Amino acid sequence: MPPGRNDPCPCGSGRKYKKCHGAQSVSVVPLRPDVARANTLKAADIALGDRLMLFSKTRFGREWLLDAFRIFLGLDTNDELPPDLSMSMAIPWVLFSMITTGNGQTLAELWRREQARHVTPDQRLLLDAYVASWLSVWEVADVERGVGTTLVDLLTRERRFVHDVNSSNTLEPLDAMLAFVLDCDGVSFFGGVHARPLPPRDADLIVREARRMCRVRTRPVAIEKLRDSALQLELIALWDLAVDAMDTRPAPVLTNTDGDLFALTQDNFELLAPRADVARRLESLEGAEEPEQAGDELVFTITKQGNAQHREWDNTVVARIVLTNARLRVETNSIRRANALRAVVEAHLGRTVRFRLRSEANTADLMQQARASTEKVGRPLDEPPAPEMLAVIRDFRERHMTAWLDDSIPALGGLTPREAARLPRARPALEVLLKEFERAEARLPPEERIDVGRLRTALVLPRPG
Repeated sequence: MPPGRNDPCPCGSGRKYKKCHGAQSVSVVPLRPDVARANTLKAADIALGDRLMLFSKTRFGREWLLDAFRIFLGLDTNDELPPDLSMSMAIPWVLFSMITTGNGQTLAELWRREQARHVTPDQRLLLDAYVASWLSVWEVADVERGVGTTLVDLLTRERRFVHDVNSSNTLEPLDAMLAFVLDCDGVSFFGGVHARPLPPRDADLIVREARRMCRVRTRPVAIEKLRDSALQLELIALWDLAVDAMDTRPAPVLTNTDGDLFALTQDNFELLAPRADVARRLESLEGAEEPEQAGDELVFTITKQGNAQHREWDNTVVARIVLTNARLRVETNSIRRANALRAVVEAHLGRTVRFRLRSEANTADLMQQARASTEKVGRPLDEPPAPEMLAVIRDFRERHMTAWLDDSIPALGGLTPREAARLPRARPALEVLLKEFERAEARLPPEERIDVGRLRTALVLPRPG
């Protein structure tokens, strides 16, 4: 049976069922027995948590729960609790993992012993499931929107389909979760989960540290080790640090393919000769391609042979020169290129032009302008690119990724991906890089994605999950 209208919603939102998923006109519950059972048990799990917190107050006093949260956070007795304490992980750990009594029992085990006659069958199933559960890093292998996710434990290599509506609508393949997964009556769902997932690279650091703490190098970590409450606190603290580092990580420093800091630069010149004369001189400028007419403007693209970063490129666009009736504008993406082009233009055009003004916009300026524009007029509704343009972009990206296989990669210690794939010591770092690529592609519209699996085929590496 589905939960009652006034019962807690089994999705874990904390709202009543009638005001959450019960308000939806269409429900998957009658269509899927496993979903119906998972939702019933999740509602019972929420009610059990409320019952245990009430029991803690009557058995140990009102301050016990606050002190337990301080233990969870590693705080002293008189320290203030932070207002942003994540209850989705703190409550399950305090109720089901923290040793509460002198004989090694948790609060849940103590309640079960003292209230044995009043424990319902579903509560017994849940209590047994918590005893059997463990805290680990789970990677998303697949997502069924509106139902749940297939997860792979990166430490024990266990695999589960976890019923959870909320996370299934936000998670993407290769996201990593820190979670307790409950196996209960033939279905699985979250018993506790950190509110923030991590990308593969950040999660890999925690997995490696967890393996070090468990003294396991390559084989699966024993589940019993991950049931240790002290180790669980270590993992939670590491996860919190990784989230903080991710949130405070500085914006990436953007460079062009010559390695110059990215800065959109415009040098403006005044015409001192007829436009036609200036245009003829520009046509003979080294690297200038056939000009294009854009309204009243004549646009010259300036290129140079080859590319410093991409061996497969025949040439590199270094500037645009825009010629109007009275002005000439040189547009580049770095100060160094701008300085070089200004010297070339002044030498080549001589007294037909005169420099007037330079304007610059670095990455921070552009981001600020974008935020201001969005706040003022809302997000623009861009027209989708034409299929022909998407095909060109995909082809370019696929050629770039194929060339990447033979590039020296700093994250691989200077090895190429092909070399790293052949070395057991370098293969884990290569696997993390490929997961980052796959995760990024999964977030693009289907028509824009490239098949990263081709890289795995070329490297003779299995697909994740």
